[in-house]
Amino acid sequence: MHLERRQDDAVSSSATALPSSLLPSTAAAPSGSTSDPVSDAPPTIPTIISADPPSAQNLPQPFDTSLGNNFTSPACPNFIRSFRDNSTFLSCLPLSLLLQTSNSFFQVTKSLVRITQTLDASCNVDFSVCSAMMAAYGRDIVQPDHCGPDYQNRHPMVLQAYNGFVAYQSLYQAGCLRDSTGNYCFANAITNTTSNTDSYPYYLPLGVGLPGGSRPTCNSCLRDTMAIFNTAAANRTQPVSQTYSDASQQINMGCGPEFANTTVANGAPALGTGGGLAPLVAVLVALYMLFL
Repeated sequence: MHLERRQDDAVSSSATALPSSLLPSTAAAPSGSTSDPVSDAPPTIPTIISADPPSAQNLPQPFDTSLGNNFTSPACPNFIRSFRDNSTFLSCLPLSLLLQTSNSFFQVTKSLVRITQTLDASCNVDFSVCSAMMAAYGRDIVQPDHCGPDYQNRHPMVLQAYNGFVAYQSLYQAGCLRDSTGNYCFANAITNTTSNTDSYPYYLPLGVGLPGGSRPTCNSCLRDTMAIFNTAAANRTQPVSQTYSDASQQINMGCGPEFANTTVANGAPALGTGGGLAPLVAVLVALYMLFL
């Protein structure tokens, strides 16, 4: 079974360089990187051709379909609308929320140029402002007077929103990584039609485990992305703490035993197991809800 690129078959540059403090030591910056023994990018990925940046109206947005009415708390859809219509929130263009809640983002991922333009906008933001906003929304959405009852009932849209808020930092870091040629690693992964599983690791911070049998391309982008997620997994409140351990072991089966660190900070194993059918069922239910 496959995930979609936002959720694929089964059911989701002119930017400022990523601050060095957010990069793992081996991550390739947009300029001046050197190659290493691991392939930097799939050979089928073409060099990015520059294009005019899209207007804000043409950029994808989270929660761009009907919210539906299957909520326990009447206040919950109003809360979702409140941040969905917030101009500052929209300007952050959070990859962590676009991955699962945006139909327009799914369309953008079909074009290397358009996904690159979108990542340019997503990465060229005031990270401190956006990170603080996402953290605040992550705290607020689970409150009883907002979406707390629906969160407790595991409403798919509310869970996606919460996971997207708390995973903003790690997916900002991973989404803004570039390979040695200057291409975004995520853009390479999501448009690589010869290896459909390359984009799957980007769902780990959202609590979606790596499907069994997935073999993402073993390159520096994958290695550095997993290094970011390894760091995030040390925080037990992050959904990636539930998915990282299994995914790292599975990736190492194809890429070698030392490719991804299989333990988190202080050598403590990541909590739980993230593989199996449960995450895929959650994605299927979420996609069904999204297109109601």
